[in-house]
Amino acid sequence: MNQSAYRYLGLIDLALLGAFLVAFGISALATSPVLVGMLVAGVGLLLAGTLAAVSVGPATVTWRHFVGVSYTVFALTWPATYGPAVVAGTATRAELALFVATAVGSLSILAYGYDVFRDGRHFDVETDVTRTLEV
Repeated sequence: MNQSAYRYLGLIDLALLGAFLVAFGISALATSPVLVGMLVAGVGLLLAGTLAAVSVGPATVTWRHFVGVSYTVFALTWPATYGPAVVAGTATRAELALFVATAVGSLSILAYGYDVFRDGRHFDVETDVTRTLEV
């Protein structure tokens, strides 16, 4: 897989978010942590697939950092859908089961994001973008 493929994943995420906002209004962002998570993850993946790094003064954020953050946010948004009801103690059995299933499923997403973030040996992503943004 090439680094630039993340650009398309980010665009798909943002397009889905845009369609949802058209259907339900911009105020839906204020009531759903999942939608905010989709926004953060989509922008992060778009940046990861478009830039090699972003330099802000002495700090440099690489595309691998953007992938790691994006996949972490993706992983956290799934259980966040059912988490409030579970924490409040008002979750139905189905919501509790979905919370557990999404939390366990999110572990694979976290593992992928972490491996790409640290340039691990399990997932091979080729760097094919060289443009650096300096702010």
